[in-house]
Amino acid sequence: MYKEIADLIGLEDYEIVNPYDNKVNCDFLIISKGYKERVKKLNPNAEIFEVKSVTFKDLIESLEELKKLGIGDEEKINNSIEFLKNKEREIKKLTKDLNVKVNPKTEFVKKVVEDLGLKISDDGILIIPDYLFNGKDIENVIILKTHNYDLGLVERIEDRYLQIINGLRDFYERTH
Repeated sequence: MYKEIADLIGLEDYEIVNPYDNKVNCDFLIISKGYKERVKKLNPNAEIFEVKSVTFKDLIESLEELKKLGIGDEEKINNSIEFLKNKEREIKKLTKDLNVKVNPKTEFVKKVVEDLGLKISDDGILIIPDYLFNGKDIENVIILKTHNYDLGLVERIEDRYLQIINGLRDFYERTH
């Protein structure tokens, strides 16, 4: 993920470190959202920036913030943002004919579903992250694989969207 962030912002002089479990000698750390307190305890003098990356919107906002901070190459960041917006538009086109209601069971899933513009309802198709799946009754549930580590950051976001879209299409085909 971190090399990809460096590539997206055109950062050339950087080092990939593990600030989650170790004290590191860095002035500025770019980390995954949700770990700031843990990293700050080990690295109290470092400036810490948390990258949000659940949705394309999250990642675009993170890149915009890094640009405001003067981290990275402004032109490269602008090109990356345009690339992400185009990718997001292409994926969202796939939801145009999906007239379904969904019931996301976590804030993580809800964020993706809302970004896709899907209707949310308690009587909608249940969508849960894989870590909540109990191994039973998968007939009426879409299970979202959340930590697909073989994929890059942008691919992971795209994969989340496509899992939901394809899962809804499969669900519809099975039930109609």
